[in-house]
Amino acid sequence: MSSLLIAGLGNPGNRYKHTRHNIGFDIIDALAESLGVEFAGIEKFHAQIARFIPNTAFLIKPQTFMNLSGEAIAPVMDFYKIEDLLVIHDDLDLELGCLRFKKGGSSGGHNGLKSIDSRYGNGYYRMRFGISRSEKSKILQYVLEPFNTDQLPKIDHLLLHCAQALRYFIENRDFATLQNRFTLKASNNESELKSIPTKRPE
Repeated sequence: MSSLLIAGLGNPGNRYKHTRHNIGFDIIDALAESLGVEFAGIEKFHAQIARFIPNTAFLIKPQTFMNLSGEAIAPVMDFYKIEDLLVIHDDLDLELGCLRFKKGGSSGGHNGLKSIDSRYGNGYYRMRFGISRSEKSKILQYVLEPFNTDQLPKIDHLLLHCAQALRYFIENRDFATLQNRFTLKASNNESELKSIPTKRPE
């Protein structure tokens, strides 16, 4: 089975914890808890890294700030000779509750993806987590704010769904089935998500 790096994108520090732009960190934290692994800071890579030995999977939270995500991810891919990359990121163009998967393509204006593309190329897998757009706030302000209180129950369910999806991919490396089984549409996922037990990352 090929080696795999799963990267959750976000900004380091308490100022950005649980903000919309940091949903990649929240998802990968939920995955790490599910796998029973812990992150350790690796200074030379400017990243927190965890390794899941049975399936040669690495998890990474770049500590470079979002706009320089590729500065952490590309050296880790090279040093450990990792073959596949899956990046978890927020997506303004999808409604909250939407979850989609794709391989390759453009950055869609996402600065974290732009950085990865510039250092690694764009032929990697992506988990796109919808955060919707705001008609009242500017984009930069909006993405650096936490989710609304009334949205948190949905976020709790989505985090567990995402962790399950990523565990499936780690164990099977079947991207087509990942897309078919775990893609979510905002309009029809309420009852499905409510069946998943929740626990927010600290």
